[in-house]
Amino acid sequence: VEQHGVVDGIYRLSGVSSNTQRLRQEFEAQSSPDLSRDVYLQDVHCVSSLCKAYCRELPNPLLTYQLYDKFADAVAIQMEEARLVKIKEVLKELPAPHYR
Repeated sequence: VEQHGVVDGIYRLSGVSSNTQRLRQEFEAQSSPDLSRDVYLQDVHCVSSLCKAYCRELPNPLLTYQLYDKFADAVAIQMEEARLVKIKEVLKELPAPHYR
C-alpha cells in the first residue's frame, strides 16, 4: 500500500467499494490474491479499506477488550520512553494470534 500510494492519509481514504468487494472475494477464494494487478495498483485504497474492514469484523479486537484498560493507561504516560516500555509490556500479554 505504501509503495504504490501517497502515504499521507492513505489509511483514512476509502477505496472503491466494487474493488474492495472484488479483493475480498479473491482472498476468500484463494490464499493470496495478486495485489500487483492494475485494478489494485490504481486503487490502493481498496487494499487498506479491506484491511480496516477485516479488523472491524473480528469478534475480539486485535488489542483485545481484556487489555483495553492497560493499553489506555500505557498511552496516557507522558514520558515517551516510559510510555513505549509500558506499551511493549502490554503487547506481550496479548494472545499469541493477536501478537503475531
